[in-house]
Amino acid sequence: MMSPRLRIIEMTAEDAGRVPLCGCKDPGNEGYRHKFQWIRKRMSEGLKVKVIRTPDEDLVGYIEYVPGERAWRAVNAADYMFIHCIYMEKRCKDRGYGTLLLQECVKDAGKAGMSGVAVVTREGAWMAGKALFLKNGFEEVDKALPDFTLLARRFRKAAPAPSFKGQWDRKLKKFAKGLTIISCGQCPFGAKMVDAIARIARDRYAIEPRIVGYDSYRQAQNAPWPYAVSGVIYNGRLVADHPISGRRFQNIMEKEIGLEAKKRC
Repeated sequence: MMSPRLRIIEMTAEDAGRVPLCGCKDPGNEGYRHKFQWIRKRMSEGLKVKVIRTPDEDLVGYIEYVPGERAWRAVNAADYMFIHCIYMEKRCKDRGYGTLLLQECVKDAGKAGMSGVAVVTREGAWMAGKALFLKNGFEEVDKALPDFTLLARRFRKAAPAPSFKGQWDRKLKKFAKGLTIISCGQCPFGAKMVDAIARIARDRYAIEPRIVGYDSYRQAQNAPWPYAVSGVIYNGRLVADHPISGRRFQNIMEKEIGLEAKKRC
């Protein structure tokens, strides 16, 4: 049961600058502005954002979810509520706040008559791990390399399970040549990644990158990897499946260029 001193608040279109977004707290940050604008557009598609406010008025937790038909991940999740992200301040670990936010999503999915709730997790960097979800009634329903897992909490055992879109290699073929940076407003850290990588690509490697900004969930659902909304593809290879720093990109490119040189020998 939630403490009467805690409050869960649903974000409105007027909350710019007052709500941390996926761990991004600075309203003056370009990524924050892009994220907030993205949220406002998506609210008409059923997107909800909820935060936990503590007694001292501190906002410490965040969850974002949308009907699965309009999920910004490469999934088949029709009739499920789909969680894009759940974020908690590290200092609030093990206080049960994550479970409280999940319960809000489960409640809304039930009210909407859906078959359940789904989420993509991973063991590596950037996304939530699966422990929180497994202890709250979710089960593994699909996997994708390198370490993505699709989880679902089904309200009815007979309900069809959600799945990854798959066919990753086929979808990568349209990015077979050159450097492509994919980003969109769903991830507030994507804008910084695009600027840093584009600059390094031009200045250090004399490569003009192709910058692809997704502006619809349909594009994201047809991305060549599960996370879908922020990544880097070089000559048909997915070399980053989440936002990365300029330094990390440079390390990746040195390795890729070295491999190309070996192939030519």
